[in-house]
Amino acid sequence: MTGDDTKVYPTGLTEAQALEINDGLKWGTRIYFGIALSAHVLAFVLTPWLK
Repeated sequence: MTGDDTKVYPTGLTEAQALEINDGLKWGTRIYFGIALSAHVLAFVLTPWLK
């Protein structure tokens, strides 16, 4: 490292930046899971061959 101890190896981000990206990733994962769960429930309810 070049003496800047606020950077997180190996990304070069600060800890605050890394936490911000991590928070966005967690929200994106939750939204994706919600959409996928909704699609699976709708497929189960609306398709007669799954019953």
